[in-house]
Amino acid sequence: MNRIINALCWAVFTLLPVKKNKIVATSYYGKGYSDSPKAIVDSLLKKRKDLDIVWLTDKNTELPQGVRLAKYNSYARAYHLSTAKVWIDNCRKGAPHKKRSQIYMQTWHGFALKRIEKDVVDKLPDSNYEKYAIRDSSQTDVIVSNSKHMSKIYSDSFWYDGSLFEVGSPRNDVFFSDNDSCTKVHKALSIPDDAKIVLYAPTFRVSQSLEPYDIDDNKLCQALTERFGSKWSFVTRLHPNVAKYSHQLHYSNSIDATGYDDIQELLCAADLLITDYSSVMFDYMLSGKPCFVYATDIEEYRNDRNFYIPINTLPFPIATDMNSFVKNIIEFNTETYKENIDAFYKNYGIMEKGNAADLCADWILNKIDL
Repeated sequence: MNRIINALCWAVFTLLPVKKNKIVATSYYGKGYSDSPKAIVDSLLKKRKDLDIVWLTDKNTELPQGVRLAKYNSYARAYHLSTAKVWIDNCRKGAPHKKRSQIYMQTWHGFALKRIEKDVVDKLPDSNYEKYAIRDSSQTDVIVSNSKHMSKIYSDSFWYDGSLFEVGSPRNDVFFSDNDSCTKVHKALSIPDDAKIVLYAPTFRVSQSLEPYDIDDNKLCQALTERFGSKWSFVTRLHPNVAKYSHQLHYSNSIDATGYDDIQELLCAADLLITDYSSVMFDYMLSGKPCFVYATDIEEYRNDRNFYIPINTLPFPIATDMNSFVKNIIEFNTETYKENIDAFYKNYGIMEKGNAADLCADWILNKIDL
């Protein structure tokens, strides 16, 4: 019945006129105010006061003045998408209809280490995903890219032959400017001001198993204090696909930040990052701060998704067990780390400069004003 009503809503709302100054944005299928769409909206708010900006989310999240909330999983979504001049998203949108006069900017949500979209379509659990993704790509007017690496993937693996806007990732602009993320995160998570943050942000497994997340946080924090000094707070952030299981992780002394809306703020506040195969490592390296890979199931993961980039060529120290992980921390060399990152930038054509959100906002405003 809901599918029938939703189809009827789309059929009716598609007949409504498009509002020239209306922009509808969302992130991670309505999970909060975050990522590149957030950065673009924040820039738009600074540039123009006459825009009608709607954010689709199912979370009771705080939005800036000038942005109004609409429920993502509601019939209102069909109404707002049908009447907006511009759509901004970082995931597949799933809109059954898009008018010729409407503009769809796709920012995607990360620099790909593991294979995605067309390259793993036979591995995805949803047999309808290919058809859904092809429709979404046919609606897309521009994809925002942060590198030659990602531009190639968008062209080869996204069922997409449209325009690419190679300006960087809007969500990563925060690493190039002063911001209050550190203070905000410390306050939100009740972390003492004198404590450093180690953020553990692994990706998900198709099986949704939590077994790979077996870090010994006591050994970890002891090693961090030995190598870097200070007290450390261990903060965990699970991927949205397994977020509902975060309460099942049992560490000696951890802070669960899985429900925190914007992981970019967590990354900015973190003094050190640990991940496995998540693209957050490529965002975080822009900060210049240490990042470590802890991955106990590399062969299993390679057999499932495989990688675009050989994992042993990453610029981060890699460990497959706690003993080697502790050793990597104790022996961490700052100069070698920086040299490895600089080489990686060049090899993969990364073009982050800290102005991507403004450039995307200008692109949108130019389209609106045509």
